[in-house]
Amino acid sequence: MSIGGRFLEVRKARGIKQTDVAEAIGISHGAVVNYEKGRDPPANVIIAFSKAFNVNPMWLLMGIGRADQSSTDDLYGRSIEIAWTYLARGGDEVAKADLVKLGSALFQYLMEHGDISEAMAEKLLSLSA
Repeated sequence: MSIGGRFLEVRKARGIKQTDVAEAIGISHGAVVNYEKGRDPPANVIIAFSKAFNVNPMWLLMGIGRADQSSTDDLYGRSIEIAWTYLARGGDEVAKADLVKLGSALFQYLMEHGDISEAMAEKLLSLSA
């Protein structure tokens, strides 16, 4: 699916008109039509769309992850926080290599699924440790 196809998917799912998209991101209605028909939008339009409609920019660009997930910074921070909590719970000093390994595994999971239950986090962490 093209970037414009993903624009269309978000717009239809939210019941938004093309004119509303155009107004929200500061482009013409014709540009929205062209993008939805397959013309690649410039980076500033992708960023504006992502911010205006709270859509994952990685999903918009490449179809990776979920449309509704948080920014990659948020996901990365959450993955490190979960890994740190797991590693530090015994009171021992946390090894940097272990934190990186667990944080990376969790980050990958969050990128693909958008969220993680406590039980799944525990399972991933125990497998990766």
